[in-house]
Amino acid sequence: MLFAMIPRIILNFICYIKLNNIILCGGSHGVGEVMETLINLLINFLMGFVNLVLLPWHIFKWLSLETLKEKMSAFTLAGQSQEFFFMVMAIVIILIILGVYKRSILRKTIYSLELFNGKIGQWAAWFAIIMMLQQVMIIAIGQIFRGNEVTFAPLGMVLFSEELQWLSGQLKFYNAILIAMASAYTFIEGGHVRVDLVYSALKRRTQHWVDFYGTLFLFIPSSVMLWWFSWPIAMNSMFKQKPMNIWSSSSKWRDFKWESSGTAEFSWVWAFKTMIIVFAGLMFIVAISFLLRNILALLEKDEEIASHISFESSENKEILKNNLAEEIADITEHSAGHGV
Repeated sequence: MLFAMIPRIILNFICYIKLNNIILCGGSHGVGEVMETLINLLINFLMGFVNLVLLPWHIFKWLSLETLKEKMSAFTLAGQSQEFFFMVMAIVIILIILGVYKRSILRKTIYSLELFNGKIGQWAAWFAIIMMLQQVMIIAIGQIFRGNEVTFAPLGMVLFSEELQWLSGQLKFYNAILIAMASAYTFIEGGHVRVDLVYSALKRRTQHWVDFYGTLFLFIPSSVMLWWFSWPIAMNSMFKQKPMNIWSSSSKWRDFKWESSGTAEFSWVWAFKTMIIVFAGLMFIVAISFLLRNILALLEKDEEIASHISFESSENKEILKNNLAEEIADITEHSAGHGV
């Protein structure tokens, strides 16, 4: 993985510059190791573009596997593979290049990614109301009516029956959904609490440079790292297989497991662990959109482009509406040009 290569690159450069490539680097081998690592990194980036082009073929090969065991074994490894990582990075690089070449593409990409996270976040926000109503119901049934179970049985047919302890534990899962699915939405709107000692005093353009480098070297790597560590945890929780870790190069999937806690409380342990992957994925998407937004702001020197937007503001709603209208017009024009 890329994160395994970075310390090695840094160490070799430090050895070469500071210690004249003698003590820690093992003589002339230091330069060779640096070059080898950099070449391997470059090859992996190039292979990311190749694998992106060959993606339909890879999907076809995966679907052509004979057994479910083979398919699931390949799937559990794919999510943390370096091929997957560099293919995603290839998509990001392509979007940046196209966006620099044509600003309209950059704008549409930014608004599309932000709208995607915004819709998910707005949907997840409903769980705050559900959590509140369920908590009131639990208190009312337990403290006023002295019950310990909720049963929904219209016309004598039991459709739902759970103990209050299970429903109380379920509130934790609602909270996990809120955090995992609405954090990116909150970031887009600039709603996260932060301590600002220097940033607000900087010039607007300097702020965009700070956001750009902060996203490139902190935000994106941290979201990738979180995905990398959480993927095997979630896979081990959902499936019966050879236990995976971040360095696994093989997988022996056997069956579905759906790990539970075995207690009277809400016991979907696998769901909580899966939410970590969802959180990492959505935060990576918002990191890319934030990176692109700051690139756009740095390119458009004469235009005031905010780092954060509000989905509820009438101005932003109009922008999103105009971009959607432009996309529909482009699709219609393209279809008409081909006689469809």
